[in-house]
Amino acid sequence: MRQVLIFCMAFCFLINSCTSEPAPAEEHFEYQELKTAKEEVSEVIYSMYLPTDMADVFTRSGTNYNPAIPASINDITLYNDPEQIAVMLGVYGVDLTYMKLLGQSIPAAQYYKAIEQLSGKVGIPENVFRKSAVQLEKYFSNEDSLAAVIEDIYAETDKYFKNNGMNNLAALSLTGGWIEAMYIGVEIFKRDTGNQVMAERLLQQKYSLNSIYTILSNHQESLSVKSYLLLLKKLRRVFDDVEIMYQKEGFSVDTTQKKLQSYHARIRYDKLTMKELERIIPQIRKELISIDQQE
Repeated sequence: MRQVLIFCMAFCFLINSCTSEPAPAEEHFEYQELKTAKEEVSEVIYSMYLPTDMADVFTRSGTNYNPAIPASINDITLYNDPEQIAVMLGVYGVDLTYMKLLGQSIPAAQYYKAIEQLSGKVGIPENVFRKSAVQLEKYFSNEDSLAAVIEDIYAETDKYFKNNGMNNLAALSLTGGWIEAMYIGVEIFKRDTGNQVMAERLLQQKYSLNSIYTILSNHQESLSVKSYLLLLKKLRRVFDDVEIMYQKEGFSVDTTQKKLQSYHARIRYDKLTMKELERIIPQIRKELISIDQQE
C-alpha cells in the first residue's frame, strides 16, 4: 500500500522554522491532486542559492509575455542605498530570466544594462560583465547563451558579496528575486485562474519561504531587513494553512541542489489561500521596489 509522507514533518531537520497554526475544520479545506505525468519528475527547490533559482515558478507556464509585469528600470538612478540596490538586483535578475524564457531579447538587453549599472554602485567588479558584453547581441539572441550569462552574473555577485563581508546584501538579493518570481507567478495565475500547475508551484514555495526567512533573520541589525521580515511574517501566516503531502514511492531529496523530487503529491489548502496570495504578494513586492523605502 502506498504511504503518504507529510512534508512538513519529514523535513523539519532541513528547515529551521516549520511552525503552523491548527488547521480549520475539514469542511473548509479541499484536496487537489497535483497532476504530474509518470515520466515527469516534479521538482521543488526548498533552499535557494541565487535569486534566479526561483525561475521554475513560472517556467513552462504557457503564458505570453506581459510587458507590464517586470519592475520598471526608469528610475534606477534613484536607487542609491546598497541594501535596496541588492534587492533590486534580485528583482531585475528574475525579470531578465522571465524575458529570456519568453524570447524578449530587446528588453532583456535593457535589463542587463540596468543590472550592470546597479552592480557598479555596490562595487561588483566590471569583469563580471565583460565576457558577455563583448558579444552582447549573440547572447541575447540565443536562449541557452543568455541563461548561462544570467547564471554566471548572479553566481559571481553572490560570491562577491560573501567574500567581502556583505552577507546581508546576498540575503537581500535572494529575497528580492524570490518575491519577484512569486509576483510573476501570481500575475500569470490571475490571468488564468484554472492553471493548476501554477497554483501548485506557488503553494509549494511554503518551504523556500521558510529558507528565505531564516537567512534574512541573520541580519536584523538592519532596519530594512526588519521591515522585510514583518512583511514575510504575514506571508508565512497565509502558508500556514497549506499542507503538502508526498507519497513515498517516487519521492526523493537532492540535498546537493536543495531539491525535492516526486512523481505525485496532494495539496491541502483553504479555498481562500490563493486569493490571499494574490493580495499579499503584490503588496510586498510594491514595498520592496519602492524608492521611498531607502534610508
